[in-house]
Amino acid sequence: MNVKGPDPERFPLDGVDISLVSNETLTALFDTAPIIHHYQGTRIPISLIIAKAAEREEIPSIPVPKVYRVLNIETEGVFFGARCLIVMDFVKGRTVEDCWEDLSQIERKDVVSQVASIINNLHSIPLPERKDLVPGPVGCQDCVGCGRFLPDAGAGPFGSTEELQAWYNRRLEITQHFHQAPPDALPFVFNKYAVTNYDVAPRNLILDSEGKVWLIDWGDAGIYPEGFDFAALNGRKDQAEEFTEMLFKMIPRYEDLSYQMLLIAYGLTTAQWIDSRWIKE
Repeated sequence: MNVKGPDPERFPLDGVDISLVSNETLTALFDTAPIIHHYQGTRIPISLIIAKAAEREEIPSIPVPKVYRVLNIETEGVFFGARCLIVMDFVKGRTVEDCWEDLSQIERKDVVSQVASIINNLHSIPLPERKDLVPGPVGCQDCVGCGRFLPDAGAGPFGSTEELQAWYNRRLEITQHFHQAPPDALPFVFNKYAVTNYDVAPRNLILDSEGKVWLIDWGDAGIYPEGFDFAALNGRKDQAEEFTEMLFKMIPRYEDLSYQMLLIAYGLTTAQWIDSRWIKE
C-alpha cells in the first residue's frame, strides 16, 4: 500500500488574503505549517529594508522572499533575545547546494554572477551616518548578533559601532592572553558598515525554474562592518570551494579582515565565555 505523506508545498494559508488573518491565527498556524527550510531561526525583518531601498530606487531589486508580516511572539526568557515569526513567500526551486553538480559550467557562472550582484547590491544600500548606526540585527533592540564570527550564543546587543569594535578587540586580547594569536596582531578598526547577510551559502540560495537565484535565509543578517560577508564566505570556503572561488572573482575581497577574524577563533569558541576584564593584572 502506498501511503502519501503531507504535501510539502501545501500551506495552511494557500489562497488566503494574509491581510485578513489575525496575528493570533498566524501564531497558531506556525506549528502546523510544513518545515521547508530549517537551519537557524530568522529573527529580523532585514528584507523590509531591502524592499524599501528598491522602492526608492536606491538599489536594483534584490531577489528575496516577500515579507507580509513580522510578529514578535516572545521577548522574555528567549535565548537569543526575542522569538519572531515572519510570514513570507515560499520560493519554489532547488538549493544551489543540491543542484550544483547538475549544472553546466555556463549555468554555474550565471548562478554565481547573480549571487555576486545580490551581495554587491546589498552592500550598496545607503545607511545613516556612522554616529547614528546601531550594528547587529535590525528592528530588534534586544536581539543579539549571530553569525560565522560571533559566538554560538551570539553577542550584544551593541549600542554603537564603537561598542562592536571594542567587543572584537576584547576577543583579540583574550586570544592573545592564551597565546592563540600573535602578540603583535593588529587591532580591529571598522571604518565602514554595510547591510550584511552574513550567511551567503549554497544551502541558502534557491534556483527557481526560470534560472533566477533567491537568497532565502536572513537569520544572521544585520548591519555589520564592510567585509563581514567576505570573511564569512572565506571562513567556510572548504564547504563549497568551487562556488566560493568563482564568487571571489566577482566581489570585493577583504583578505586582511578575514585573516583577523580567523586569528580570534579561539576567543569566539573555547574562550567565548571569558571576559577580558577577568584576565587583567
